[in-house]
Amino acid sequence: MDFEEFRERLMEDLKDSLHDRTGKEYTADANHVKKLQNADYDGIVIRPEGDQVGVNLDAQMLFKAYESGKSYDEVVEQATNIVAEGFENQPSFSVEDFSNYDVMKEKLAIQVVSTERNTEMLEKIPHKEVEDMSMVCRFVVGNNENEMGTVLVTNQMLESYGITGEQLFNDAAKYAPELRPSEIKGMADVLAEMMGVDVSELGETMGMPESPELPMYVASTHDKMNGAGIIGYPGFMDMASEKVGGDFFLLPSSVHEVLLIPDDGKTDYRNLESMVREVNATQVELKDQLSDNVYHYDSKEKVFELAEKFDARKKERTSEKGDKEKGSVLKDLDSKKKEISDKPKDKAPKAHKKEDMSL
Repeated sequence: MDFEEFRERLMEDLKDSLHDRTGKEYTADANHVKKLQNADYDGIVIRPEGDQVGVNLDAQMLFKAYESGKSYDEVVEQATNIVAEGFENQPSFSVEDFSNYDVMKEKLAIQVVSTERNTEMLEKIPHKEVEDMSMVCRFVVGNNENEMGTVLVTNQMLESYGITGEQLFNDAAKYAPELRPSEIKGMADVLAEMMGVDVSELGETMGMPESPELPMYVASTHDKMNGAGIIGYPGFMDMASEKVGGDFFLLPSSVHEVLLIPDDGKTDYRNLESMVREVNATQVELKDQLSDNVYHYDSKEKVFELAEKFDARKKERTSEKGDKEKGSVLKDLDSKKKEISDKPKDKAPKAHKKEDMSL
Protein backbone atom coordinates (compact mmCIF):
# COMPACT_ATOMS: atom_id res chain seq x y z
CA MET A 1 0.00 0.00 0.00
CA ASP A 2 1.12 3.56 -0.65
CA PHE A 3 1.52 6.31 1.97
CA GLU A 4 -2.01 7.72 1.71
CA GLU A 5 -3.59 4.28 2.07
CA PHE A 6 -1.28 3.57 4.99
CA ARG A 7 -2.22 6.81 6.77
CA GLU A 8 -5.97 6.32 6.30
CA ARG A 9 -5.81 2.78 7.65
CA LEU A 10 -3.55 3.80 10.54
CA MET A 11 -5.96 6.57 11.64
CA GLU A 12 -8.83 4.08 12.01
CA ASP A 13 -6.76 1.41 13.73
CA LEU A 14 -5.21 3.96 16.08
CA LYS A 15 -8.61 5.08 17.33
CA ASP A 16 -9.53 1.45 18.08
CA SER A 17 -6.18 0.67 19.70
CA LEU A 18 -6.33 3.75 21.97
CA HIS A 19 -9.95 2.97 22.90
CA ASP A 20 -8.96 -0.56 23.90
CA ARG A 21 -6.15 0.83 26.06
CA THR A 22 -7.93 3.78 27.72
CA GLY A 23 -11.65 3.20 27.24
CA LYS A 24 -11.99 6.66 25.66
CA GLU A 25 -13.16 7.67 22.20
CA TYR A 26 -10.74 9.51 19.91
CA THR A 27 -10.79 11.44 16.66
CA ALA A 28 -8.02 11.20 14.06
CA ASP A 29 -7.34 13.64 11.22
CA ALA A 30 -4.67 13.89 8.56
CA ASN A 31 -2.55 17.03 8.80
CA HIS A 32 0.66 18.59 7.58
CA VAL A 33 2.93 19.88 10.34
CA LYS A 34 5.07 22.85 9.35
CA LYS A 35 8.17 23.31 11.47
CA LEU A 36 11.39 25.26 11.44
CA GLN A 37 14.59 23.71 10.08
CA ASN A 38 12.78 21.96 7.21
CA ALA A 39 11.36 19.43 9.67
CA ASP A 40 7.88 19.42 8.06
CA TYR A 41 6.01 16.14 7.89
CA ASP A 42 2.68 14.66 6.86
CA GLY A 43 1.09 13.40 10.01
CA ILE A 44 -1.95 12.51 12.03
CA VAL A 45 -3.42 14.53 14.89
CA ILE A 46 -5.14 12.45 17.56
CA ARG A 47 -7.58 14.07 20.02
CA PRO A 48 -9.81 12.69 22.76
CA GLU A 49 -13.34 13.20 21.50
CA GLY A 50 -14.57 16.69 22.44
CA ASP A 51 -11.06 18.04 23.23
CA GLN A 52 -9.28 20.77 21.27
CA VAL A 53 -5.75 19.73 22.24
CA GLY A 54 -4.25 16.70 20.56
CA VAL A 55 -1.00 14.88 19.82
CA ASN A 56 0.72 15.08 16.43
CA LEU A 57 2.11 11.86 15.03
CA ASP A 58 4.70 11.68 12.24
CA ALA A 59 3.01 9.33 9.78
CA GLN A 60 5.93 9.54 7.34
CA MET A 61 8.33 8.18 9.93
CA LEU A 62 5.96 5.29 10.69
CA PHE A 63 5.50 4.54 6.99
CA LYS A 64 9.29 4.34 6.56
CA ALA A 65 9.40 1.83 9.42
CA TYR A 66 6.70 -0.21 7.66
CA GLU A 67 8.57 -0.08 4.32
CA SER A 68 11.77 -1.14 6.09
CA GLY A 69 10.20 -4.43 7.16
CA LYS A 70 8.35 -3.78 10.40
CA SER A 71 4.94 -5.48 10.38
CA TYR A 72 1.84 -3.29 10.20
CA ASP A 73 0.65 -4.51 13.62
CA GLU A 74 4.01 -3.55 15.13
CA VAL A 75 3.68 -0.09 13.60
CA VAL A 76 0.20 0.33 15.10
CA GLU A 77 1.56 -0.72 18.50
CA GLN A 78 4.45 1.75 18.17
CA ALA A 79 2.10 4.57 17.17
CA THR A 80 -0.25 3.79 20.05
CA ASN A 81 2.64 3.97 22.53
CA ILE A 82 3.83 7.30 21.09
CA VAL A 83 0.38 8.87 21.32
CA ALA A 84 -0.32 7.52 24.81
CA GLU A 85 3.05 8.82 26.04
CA GLY A 86 2.34 12.13 24.34
CA PHE A 87 -0.92 12.58 26.25
CA GLU A 88 0.70 11.46 29.48
CA ASN A 89 3.54 13.99 29.16
CA GLN A 90 1.46 16.72 27.58
CA PRO A 91 2.30 20.04 29.23
CA SER A 92 -0.56 21.55 31.14
CA PHE A 93 -1.00 25.29 30.93
CA SER A 94 -3.84 27.67 31.42
CA VAL A 95 -5.41 29.17 28.32
CA GLU A 96 -5.97 32.28 30.42
CA ASP A 97 -2.25 32.45 31.23
CA PHE A 98 -1.35 31.88 27.59
CA SER A 99 -3.34 34.93 26.58
CA ASN A 100 -1.59 37.07 29.22
CA TYR A 101 1.80 38.27 27.95
CA ASP A 102 2.91 39.49 31.37
CA VAL A 103 2.72 35.88 32.53
CA MET A 104 4.12 34.28 29.37
CA LYS A 105 7.13 36.59 28.96
CA GLU A 106 8.81 34.87 31.89
CA LYS A 107 8.65 31.61 29.91
CA LEU A 108 10.53 32.97 26.90
CA ALA A 109 13.42 31.03 25.38
CA ILE A 110 15.68 31.88 22.44
CA GLN A 111 16.26 29.54 19.53
CA VAL A 112 18.73 30.07 16.68
CA VAL A 113 18.03 28.65 13.21
CA SER A 114 19.41 28.87 9.70
CA THR A 115 17.98 31.89 7.89
CA GLU A 116 18.34 30.35 4.43
CA ARG A 117 16.63 27.08 5.36
CA ASN A 118 13.68 28.83 7.03
CA THR A 119 13.03 31.78 4.71
CA GLU A 120 9.34 31.06 4.16
CA MET A 121 8.48 30.46 7.83
CA LEU A 122 10.47 33.45 9.05
CA GLU A 123 8.10 35.72 7.14
CA LYS A 124 5.45 34.85 9.76
CA ILE A 125 7.76 34.88 12.78
CA PRO A 126 9.38 37.80 14.66
CA HIS A 127 13.12 37.25 14.29
CA LYS A 128 16.50 38.95 14.50
CA GLU A 129 19.24 38.10 12.03
CA VAL A 130 22.75 37.34 13.25
CA GLU A 131 24.95 36.94 10.18
CA ASP A 132 23.40 33.97 8.29
CA MET A 133 21.38 32.81 11.31
CA SER A 134 18.10 34.06 12.82
CA MET A 135 17.03 34.24 16.45
CA VAL A 136 13.40 33.35 17.18
CA CYS A 137 11.50 33.10 20.46
CA ARG A 138 9.54 30.27 22.05
CA PHE A 139 7.39 29.94 25.15
CA VAL A 140 8.47 26.98 27.29
CA VAL A 141 5.26 25.31 28.45
CA GLY A 142 6.71 22.05 29.72
CA ASN A 143 10.11 20.47 30.32
CA ASN A 144 11.31 17.03 31.39
CA GLU A 145 14.38 14.84 30.93
CA ASN A 146 13.43 13.69 27.42
CA GLU A 147 11.77 16.65 25.77
CA MET A 148 10.80 20.26 26.11
CA GLY A 149 7.31 21.48 25.26
CA THR A 150 7.46 24.85 23.52
CA VAL A 151 5.26 27.15 21.47
CA LEU A 152 6.84 29.21 18.69
CA VAL A 153 6.03 32.94 18.94
CA THR A 154 4.46 34.23 15.70
CA ASN A 155 3.61 37.65 14.31
CA GLN A 156 -0.05 36.87 14.94
CA MET A 157 0.69 36.33 18.64
CA LEU A 158 2.50 39.66 18.87
CA GLU A 159 -0.54 41.36 17.39
CA SER A 160 -2.86 39.69 19.89
CA TYR A 161 -0.55 40.64 22.78
CA GLY A 162 -0.24 44.20 21.48
CA ILE A 163 3.57 44.22 21.68
CA THR A 164 6.40 44.86 19.23
CA GLY A 165 9.14 42.53 18.13
CA GLU A 166 11.64 44.79 19.89
CA GLN A 167 9.84 44.34 23.21
CA LEU A 168 9.67 40.57 22.66
CA PHE A 169 13.41 40.25 22.17
CA ASN A 170 14.20 42.64 25.04
CA ASP A 171 12.10 40.43 27.34
CA ALA A 172 13.66 37.26 25.92
CA ALA A 173 17.14 38.68 26.60
CA LYS A 174 16.11 39.19 30.23
CA TYR A 175 14.18 36.01 31.00
CA ALA A 176 15.71 33.32 28.74
CA PRO A 177 19.10 33.24 30.55
CA GLU A 178 17.25 32.88 33.88
CA LEU A 179 14.94 30.14 32.62
CA ARG A 180 17.59 28.22 30.70
CA PRO A 181 21.10 29.22 31.88
CA SER A 182 24.09 28.75 29.60
CA GLU A 183 26.93 26.33 30.28
CA ILE A 184 30.46 26.22 28.88
CA LYS A 185 32.46 23.05 29.46
CA GLY A 186 35.82 21.81 28.27
CA MET A 187 35.66 18.98 25.74
CA ALA A 188 37.44 16.67 28.18
CA ASP A 189 34.71 17.29 30.78
CA VAL A 190 31.99 16.61 28.21
CA LEU A 191 33.61 13.35 27.08
CA ALA A 192 34.05 12.23 30.68
CA GLU A 193 30.40 13.03 31.40
CA MET A 194 29.26 11.04 28.35
CA MET A 195 31.34 8.05 29.39
CA GLY A 196 30.32 8.26 33.02
CA VAL A 197 33.86 8.60 34.35
CA ASP A 198 35.79 11.27 36.23
CA VAL A 199 37.77 13.59 34.00
CA SER A 200 40.98 12.39 35.69
CA GLU A 201 40.19 8.86 34.44
CA LEU A 202 39.46 9.93 30.87
CA GLY A 203 42.94 9.29 29.52
CA GLU A 204 42.96 5.71 30.79
CA THR A 205 39.40 5.10 29.56
CA MET A 206 40.30 6.31 26.08
CA GLY A 207 43.53 4.29 26.06
CA MET A 208 45.73 7.34 26.47
CA PRO A 209 48.53 7.87 29.01
CA GLU A 210 46.80 10.87 30.51
CA SER A 211 43.65 12.97 30.08
CA PRO A 212 43.92 15.03 26.89
CA GLU A 213 43.87 18.76 27.16
CA LEU A 214 41.69 19.71 24.22
CA PRO A 215 41.63 23.40 23.27
CA MET A 216 37.91 23.13 22.61
CA TYR A 217 34.81 23.98 24.62
CA VAL A 218 31.14 23.02 24.31
CA ALA A 219 28.52 25.71 24.99
CA SER A 220 24.81 25.05 25.40
CA THR A 221 21.93 25.36 27.84
CA HIS A 222 21.73 23.11 30.89
CA ASP A 223 19.05 20.95 29.19
CA LYS A 224 20.93 20.75 25.85
CA MET A 225 17.73 21.45 23.85
CA ASN A 226 18.03 24.14 21.18
CA GLY A 227 20.99 25.31 23.23
CA ALA A 228 22.67 27.25 20.41
CA GLY A 229 20.26 30.06 21.34
CA ILE A 230 22.76 31.09 24.03
CA ILE A 231 24.63 33.11 21.41
CA GLY A 232 21.76 35.58 21.74
CA TYR A 233 22.19 35.94 25.51
CA PRO A 234 23.51 39.34 26.66
CA GLY A 235 27.12 39.02 27.80
CA PHE A 236 27.55 35.46 26.54
CA MET A 237 30.36 36.32 24.12
CA ASP A 238 32.41 38.07 26.80
CA MET A 239 31.79 35.24 29.26
CA ALA A 240 32.97 32.76 26.62
CA SER A 241 36.00 34.93 25.88
CA GLU A 242 36.97 34.90 29.54
CA LYS A 243 36.53 31.11 29.64
CA VAL A 244 38.69 30.36 26.59
CA GLY A 245 41.19 33.13 27.23
CA GLY A 246 40.56 35.74 24.53
CA ASP A 247 39.36 35.71 20.93
CA PHE A 248 37.73 32.52 19.68
CA PHE A 249 36.15 30.76 16.74
CA LEU A 250 32.58 29.51 17.12
CA LEU A 251 31.56 26.33 15.30
CA PRO A 252 27.80 25.64 14.92
CA SER A 253 27.81 22.00 15.94
CA SER A 254 23.98 21.91 15.73
CA VAL A 255 20.93 23.88 16.86
CA HIS A 256 21.54 22.28 20.27
CA GLU A 257 25.11 23.39 21.00
CA VAL A 258 28.12 25.28 19.64
CA LEU A 259 31.85 24.62 19.91
CA LEU A 260 34.37 27.27 20.94
CA ILE A 261 38.01 27.12 19.83
CA PRO A 262 40.56 29.71 21.06
CA ASP A 263 42.04 31.84 18.29
CA ASP A 264 45.79 31.28 18.63
CA GLY A 265 46.55 33.43 15.61
CA LYS A 266 47.63 30.38 13.58
CA THR A 267 44.31 28.64 12.94
CA ASP A 268 42.96 28.87 9.40
CA TYR A 269 39.17 29.24 9.59
CA ARG A 270 38.85 27.44 6.24
CA ASN A 271 40.05 24.21 7.84
CA LEU A 272 37.42 24.60 10.55
CA GLU A 273 34.75 25.24 7.91
CA SER A 274 35.71 22.06 6.09
CA MET A 275 35.30 20.14 9.33
CA VAL A 276 31.85 21.68 10.02
CA ARG A 277 30.60 20.89 6.51
CA GLU A 278 31.81 17.31 6.66
CA VAL A 279 30.16 16.72 10.04
CA ASN A 280 26.90 18.30 8.84
CA ALA A 281 26.90 16.15 5.71
CA THR A 282 27.63 12.88 7.49
CA GLN A 283 26.52 13.06 11.13
CA VAL A 284 23.92 15.78 11.78
CA GLU A 285 20.29 15.44 10.70
CA LEU A 286 19.05 18.23 8.43
CA LYS A 287 16.53 19.42 11.04
CA ASP A 288 19.36 19.88 13.56
CA GLN A 289 21.84 21.63 11.25
CA LEU A 290 22.47 25.30 11.98
CA SER A 291 25.06 26.50 9.47
CA ASP A 292 28.02 25.34 7.38
CA ASN A 293 29.96 28.48 8.29
CA VAL A 294 32.37 29.32 11.11
CA TYR A 295 32.19 32.51 13.21
CA HIS A 296 34.69 34.57 15.17
CA TYR A 297 34.51 36.78 18.25
CA ASP A 298 36.95 39.67 18.53
CA SER A 299 37.14 40.30 22.27
CA LYS A 300 38.88 43.66 21.89
CA GLU A 301 36.54 45.13 19.29
CA LYS A 302 33.50 43.27 20.74
CA VAL A 303 32.57 42.01 17.27
CA PHE A 304 30.87 38.69 16.49
CA GLU A 305 30.95 37.94 12.78
CA LEU A 306 31.54 35.32 10.12
CA ALA A 307 35.14 34.11 10.30
CA GLU A 308 35.70 35.09 6.68
CA LYS A 309 34.74 38.69 7.55
CA PHE A 310 37.16 38.70 10.47
CA ASP A 311 39.89 37.32 8.23
CA ALA A 312 39.24 40.10 5.70
CA ARG A 313 39.34 42.73 8.48
CA LYS A 314 42.61 41.29 9.78
CA LYS A 315 44.20 41.39 6.33
CA GLU A 316 42.96 44.96 5.85
CA ARG A 317 44.47 46.00 9.19
CA THR A 318 47.76 44.33 8.26
CA SER A 319 47.74 46.09 4.89
CA GLU A 320 47.00 49.47 6.51
CA LYS A 321 49.75 48.91 9.05
CA GLY A 322 52.17 48.07 6.24
CA ASP A 323 51.16 51.19 4.33
CA LYS A 324 51.64 53.33 7.44
CA GLU A 325 55.07 51.82 8.13
CA LYS A 326 56.03 52.27 4.48
CA GLY A 327 54.75 55.83 4.55
CA SER A 328 56.69 56.49 7.74
CA VAL A 329 59.93 55.19 6.22
CA LEU A 330 59.45 57.27 3.08
CA LYS A 331 58.67 60.31 5.22
CA ASP A 332 61.87 59.76 7.20
CA LEU A 333 63.85 59.44 3.97
CA ASP A 334 62.29 62.62 2.56
CA SER A 335 63.04 64.42 5.80
CA LYS A 336 66.64 63.24 5.73
CA LYS A 337 67.00 64.23 2.10
CA LYS A 338 65.64 67.72 2.82
CA GLU A 339 67.95 68.03 5.82
CA ILE A 340 70.93 67.22 3.66
CA SER A 341 69.84 69.55 0.88
CA ASP A 342 69.30 72.41 3.36
CA LYS A 343 72.74 72.01 4.94
CA PRO A 344 75.20 74.88 3.97
CA LYS A 345 77.80 73.71 1.51
CA ASP A 346 81.55 74.34 2.26
CA LYS A 347 83.38 76.52 -0.28
CA ALA A 348 85.79 74.58 -2.42
CA PRO A 349 89.51 75.39 -1.65
CA LYS A 350 91.38 77.49 -4.17
CA ALA A 351 93.75 75.62 -6.46
CA HIS A 352 97.47 76.53 -5.95
CA LYS A 353 99.49 77.35 -9.02
CA LYS A 354 102.34 74.91 -9.42
CA GLU A 355 105.73 76.67 -9.28
CA ASP A 356 108.14 76.28 -12.19
CA MET A 357 111.21 74.55 -10.65
CA SER A 358 113.16 74.36 -13.85
CA LEU A 359 116.47 76.18 -14.19
